[in-house]
Amino acid sequence: MSNTVPMLPMQFTFSESEYKSRCENAKGFYLGRIESTVTSLTGAIIEFAPQPIEIAFEQYHRARSDGFTAFEPMSPLPSINVVQSPTTGSLVTLYMLKPQDQQEADLEIIFAQVRADYEAELERDLETEIERQVQLMLAQQDRAKEQAAAQERQQREQTARDELAAARAKLRSELIGSGKLNADGSAA
Repeated sequence: MSNTVPMLPMQFTFSESEYKSRCENAKGFYLGRIESTVTSLTGAIIEFAPQPIEIAFEQYHRARSDGFTAFEPMSPLPSINVVQSPTTGSLVTLYMLKPQDQQEADLEIIFAQVRADYEAELERDLETEIERQVQLMLAQQDRAKEQAAAQERQQREQTARDELAAARAKLRSELIGSGKLNADGSAA
């Protein structure tokens, strides 16, 4: 039985490149996501709820003054969406990008969460691997003990057979010597 402890692979070590890759992925989702209070998602895009045209214009002007930016004209998401309704008239929904400093603050929080999630994942994976290695080591030790016990039993059985054979040979020799048994093993 070996007393060496297996080395755990380095896959459970924090990788800066993996972290950066995860941050870039999270940033991509963030930049394309519409922030919603309903789902508590944080995104770079803010949706201003449908408003009558007059209120929407005021809201648009206020948002622009606060640093929000409209989308480029060729963007897949329009900055302004107008819905005509016979009962309510025209309702306007605005989609705007948050100011850059607000996006950077959001991304800082998101990246901190990505790091915490990544470190927790590594810790969980490491604990799982340690448990797996412990179970393998215990199973290996159990097999070695079982093999040693089986060999020891075989040795005891062989010793018992050898003792019985020696006792039989001694008895036979004594019986032949006393004339009660012939050399061929037949009764005298």
